[in-house]
Amino acid sequence: MTPLVASVFLLLLSVTEIVSAGRDAIQGNLRLPSEASRFFQKSEDDDGLEGTRWAVLVAGSRGFSNYRHQADVCHAYQLLKNGGLKDENIIVFMYDDIAFHEDNPRPGTIINHPDGTDVYKGVPKACSSFLPTVLF
Repeated sequence: MTPLVASVFLLLLSVTEIVSAGRDAIQGNLRLPSEASRFFQKSEDDDGLEGTRWAVLVAGSRGFSNYRHQADVCHAYQLLKNGGLKDENIIVFMYDDIAFHEDNPRPGTIINHPDGTDVYKGVPKACSSFLPTVLF
């Protein structure tokens, strides 16, 4: 199995796990973003086992015209980080080509809404060169 095929397989497996983890095991419903605080709290029916929570954030589009996709991933990273998830448990896949793009009026900064603060600061960039290899 080539490294590219293995990488794509692992990425798809991770996305599948995230989607299934977002479902309520009892009711089979997807959780809404407004219920995000539940992600960080133990539930009443917790079986007592402890595990590690992981998050995989993916922005598969590139270019300044798709600014919102990378901005949303950066914002999600900040929410998870502020919610208590450790850096080593948040995996970020994004092209990372908008913060310093020539059309960005605030170089080195990504905002999530017009009056927003920088959500780009602190986002790990270790996987930014991996995504173009997998998708193209």
